[in-house]
Amino acid sequence: MIINGVELKFALYNADEEDTKKKYFDELNKMQTVLTSLPDGPEQEKNAYLCGKIKEFFDNIFGEGTGEKVCGKENDLLAHVDAYDQIVSEQMRQNKKFREIMGHMKSFKKAEK
Repeated sequence: MIINGVELKFALYNADEEDTKKKYFDELNKMQTVLTSLPDGPEQEKNAYLCGKIKEFFDNIFGEGTGEKVCGKENDLLAHVDAYDQIVSEQMRQNKKFREIMGHMKSFKKAEK
């Protein structure tokens, strides 16, 4: 998949990429608590914190420096949450596609009987 011109190897159903899948879901679980751990202070500080967490998310899955490549050097929160949304949306798209195909396979098996 490509986010902001950066190609990421993100195939959740590729058995050869099981490590990436595990890292992704580990990081996704960590992101569940990010909003509850926002620092007190001005909006700019909160935005920088959130941007840092999203960059860290990409770094921990795809390697150091990936977060900055994908999201940019600045703390543009909209750019960061957009990149995060793109990868989560891709995960949901892959899961949906897999379920659809598996559903068709079950239908074929029933039709054969």
